[in-house]
Amino acid sequence: MIDKGTKLYSIVHEKCPRCQEGNLFATAPYNVLHFSEMNKACAHCGVRFGDEPSYFFGAMYVSYAFQVMIMVATYLVLRLTTNPEAWVYIVVSLTATVATIPFSFRLSRSVWINLFVSYQPEGSK
Repeated sequence: MIDKGTKLYSIVHEKCPRCQEGNLFATAPYNVLHFSEMNKACAHCGVRFGDEPSYFFGAMYVSYAFQVMIMVATYLVLRLTTNPEAWVYIVVSLTATVATIPFSFRLSRSVWINLFVSYQPEGSK
């Protein structure tokens, strides 16, 4: 399993990268209307998420990479199983992309913040 104290733990569980206790997001991932709502700061250690206004612009590049991977995977699965007509590739790829937007958005923000904030267990400063 993924042990607490690793960046992967914080990314997968969408936890604060500093203490790995508080939640990054205020809602569940598939709360369609509010999936992007982030907490302003960690409820446990107080670290602020996104100190500057455009902090998460870099997460768009991570999200783009995830979406490309989803489209490539969709293409390969279709190509290796049924090899349908071109319009089927387009429809299935777009459907898969739209369906995974909440997951991709949250995962990319979690990855981005973990690049810049390090884990500090309680008691170590």
